[in-house]
Amino acid sequence: MKLNISRLSETKYEVQGQEVTKEFAEGAMLAGLFAACGRNVDRMTEICDQYEAVGLSPRGFPDEFRKVSIQRAEVSREEEKRRKDAAFFAERNRQMAEAHDPLAIARKKAEREAKEAKIRAHGQNIRAARNGGRSIMAWDENDTWI
Repeated sequence: MKLNISRLSETKYEVQGQEVTKEFAEGAMLAGLFAACGRNVDRMTEICDQYEAVGLSPRGFPDEFRKVSIQRAEVSREEEKRRKDAAFFAERNRQMAEAHDPLAIARKKAEREAKEAKIRAHGQNIRAARNGGRSIMAWDENDTWI
């Protein structure tokens, strides 16, 4: 329900072309609008949003205002959940794309092979440092035990 509400002065407002006082707009008129809404909380929320936009307070009806506040909290919670889900799935999509990227796969393979080559070279250096690559006790070329 779209209301045409404008502020004329501190205590005077124009609602749907009718000049009313602030007390009347926040009291009797708001009660009628809420009654016309029935149980439709979305329409109550629209009315409260329009009232608050021009400086009128819908807090004179605590039951209806509580319903509107709960509705607003649910909407903001759902929006936050949607935002978090979107961020999660964007990150997941980025990770999955990275896992199937040929350049990233080749880079990881090159890093792994370089690490393995470094380990092999270290092992060869250790073996070479021990008696010129021979084991400590072995047969030499003349078949003597050393």
